[in-house]
Amino acid sequence: MLPFASITASLRGSVTIQHHEYYDNNKRNKKYNTAMNVQRRRDISTNNKLVLNNVLSKEAATAPIDYPTSQRFSALPPAIGIHLAIGSVYVYSMWTPGMSKALGVVAAAPCDWTQSELLPVFSCAAVVLGVTTSTLGGWVEKSGPRMSGLLGSACWSGALLTTAAGIETHTLPLVYLGYGFLGGVGWGLMYLTPVTAAMKWFPDKRGLATGIALSAFGAGAAFAPSVIHVLVDHFAVAPEFVGDCLLTGRGVEVEGVTKAFVELTTLDDGSQVVANTSLVGEPGTPVVVATEADVAKISGMSNCPGVYAIGTGDTGVSKAMAVLGVIYGGLGAIASRFMKIPHPQWTPERAVTDGSAHDGKEEADANSNETNNIGLPASYVTTNTMQFPLLWLAVFGNATGGLALLSSSKVMLTDIFTGVSPDIVTPAFSTGYVSALGVGMALGRFGWSAISDVLGRQNTYAVFGLGIPIVGLTPYLCHMASGAGAGGEVDMWPLMAFYSGSVLTITFYGGVFSVLPAYIADLFGQKHAGAIHGKALTAWALSAVAGPMGLAYLRSHSYKSAVEDLLQAIDRHDASALERSFGVSINDDVGIQKLMNAKTLTIEKLMELAPEDFVDPSPYLYNTTLYAAAGLMSVAFLSNLAIRPLDLNKELKQLERGSVRS
Repeated sequence: MLPFASITASLRGSVTIQHHEYYDNNKRNKKYNTAMNVQRRRDISTNNKLVLNNVLSKEAATAPIDYPTSQRFSALPPAIGIHLAIGSVYVYSMWTPGMSKALGVVAAAPCDWTQSELLPVFSCAAVVLGVTTSTLGGWVEKSGPRMSGLLGSACWSGALLTTAAGIETHTLPLVYLGYGFLGGVGWGLMYLTPVTAAMKWFPDKRGLATGIALSAFGAGAAFAPSVIHVLVDHFAVAPEFVGDCLLTGRGVEVEGVTKAFVELTTLDDGSQVVANTSLVGEPGTPVVVATEADVAKISGMSNCPGVYAIGTGDTGVSKAMAVLGVIYGGLGAIASRFMKIPHPQWTPERAVTDGSAHDGKEEADANSNETNNIGLPASYVTTNTMQFPLLWLAVFGNATGGLALLSSSKVMLTDIFTGVSPDIVTPAFSTGYVSALGVGMALGRFGWSAISDVLGRQNTYAVFGLGIPIVGLTPYLCHMASGAGAGGEVDMWPLMAFYSGSVLTITFYGGVFSVLPAYIADLFGQKHAGAIHGKALTAWALSAVAGPMGLAYLRSHSYKSAVEDLLQAIDRHDASALERSFGVSINDDVGIQKLMNAKTLTIEKLMELAPEDFVDPSPYLYNTTLYAAAGLMSVAFLSNLAIRPLDLNKELKQLERGSVRS
């Protein structure tokens, strides 16, 4: 028994040991397989990153040192593609009319956003642009144009898609997050990347290089309005027409038959609904009233003045913006993939054709060849030179007038001239005007930068002072147009003068920024010009706040004053008209303010009740803004004249010795 028991125990122990060994081996195999799978995933991820880095890295974007000078122009098309994609940021005024009537469609509904709420979105994008270029200018230099361009394209595409979602859901914070924040980041990266790369390819012709790159930025602004106009019209849906409305009564007699009109009730919050006693329409339906002036500003829908149900149509803005978000994102990403910069030691070839001029030419070549490798650091320039703050003021003042016009160009044109010449200033004409401003900006960016190579940067900035009388005299043109309209005769010269003068002013605005990189390189050297350029663009960011937001504030103040004048004129003409139409008296300040907040009481509607000889105050809404812009442009003109050239070699020696200018 003992031997048998011993054998049995031995066998059992052997089986147990084998079982444990099998279990341990299986466990080790599972751990090994898991570790191998993790390693494979890491290898795949690493390989993908390596492939991505090999394509997008600065090294991959750097051309060989012997890259032919004759082929350097081939580096510009990708830069042009990026700026074409981001140039549409300047046509924000193409979106705001539809955004301000997202619910009412044909006229602003009580819950629709106001211009005072929408214009700061552009200013927010400008502030983020300034922060982006200031803080990420060095990163753009370090990471290379492909990585920064791709990131900028992704941000710009996401900005338009997020903004479209905000418009569709009527969520203003999403609009600010999209166009205001993501748009500003994308704008900064997509603006800075091509400019920095282009200047490195043309150290001998900086003005020409930046002009070519930035003219595409203006071209993007020129093409975008027509594309936006077509897309918005395609996606637009007319709201439900309730019926005709007569502000001064319930009906009129036409050929012996009394025609019924929609009767409205004004609620406590200032909004209007179809009255219970109305013979037309479903009682209680929230509505907006569109006047002839409102309808004249709409395209893509066959509308007539009257009452429309709120929330039954679509301006088409959100869908059009989403489509462009995809298109622009793809264009920017593809262009970024092929961005190229020269080798740090690369220099353009020079041919010496005249032996007698050899020495001077050789010396000039040597100086030009060194310009990519010398320059003052941005930190030194911004804190220890007077040239930078003066240049900053020159950019700020010149940009303010241009941005005030660009951010509200379509609204400004329609406010000033649609009432005077409704058959001429149609929605299509307004779109063409915005496109013309883009063309002017493109021509200005290319033309003035090229001219600056001959005329000089400071002298070119001095020429931009011609914009001061143009902007300052624009209110006079508005008054002339208003007077012509009141007299029953349409005089075209104020409209044409406004049109051509504003386009010329925009060429100056474009020139300010295309000349700026070369101006910076001339003053402070090329080596750190990208970082200094980013610092200088903070002036533009502040001007984008002062321009659009200042316009919004001053226009709002002028609007309230115009409404007060209209109310007084209406009360003198017919004391009961306001009570019959809106249910308030001239002395009910609280009720009138509620009506204004609900967009029920507007200049367009009050003009229906005003005396026939009363001049439409819409053209006068921008006077104070234009005078303020002309004043800031004067400051810019004087600041530019005060700039004196730096002795770059002396400044570099002081920097090397660690001395600081007092």
